[in-house]
Amino acid sequence: MKLPWSHNRPQLTFESELEDAKRKLKSLKFERDLLSQMILRVYESKDIEDEDKKYLLNKYKSSLKELESQINTYSAMVEVRELENAREELVNLFNSKISQIDKRIDELSKTVGGLSAVSQIKVEEQPIREKKEEKKDKPKVEKTEKEEDKLEELYKEVNTVLEKLEQIEIQ
Repeated sequence: MKLPWSHNRPQLTFESELEDAKRKLKSLKFERDLLSQMILRVYESKDIEDEDKKYLLNKYKSSLKELESQINTYSAMVEVRELENAREELVNLFNSKISQIDKRIDELSKTVGGLSAVSQIKVEEQPIREKKEEKKDKPKVEKTEKEEDKLEELYKEVNTVLEKLEQIEIQ
């Protein structure tokens, strides 16, 4: 069964790129902190004339803007890969749950299908014993009710996973 969200989406980033981007991002943030400290020191300095302060402040501020731009780019790369990983995990989990549900449905349909066929044969062969067979079928019906409860439980789990998927898509 092909689900609409289970199509193979091309990955925008790869694991090796993710590690490189994280390292670069860490380095850029450190550099940003250094520049921020330098700007602060220039502001606080009483040894530098106003014209020199303006020059240094403009220089450091433009460098800071460039760093912020790079930080935004690398942050986006990291976030994209992490979201791709989260999506992949969620799709795998959802597909696994659906496979479990399908397997259980197959098991139950064989049981239910087998019971109804056996009951029809016995009723046709021995119409006199209908009441006895109905009494025998009641425990089996209770089992199917338990199985229906299990199906309902699985259905709730699937709905929970779907809600999580919707929340991730909204984000």
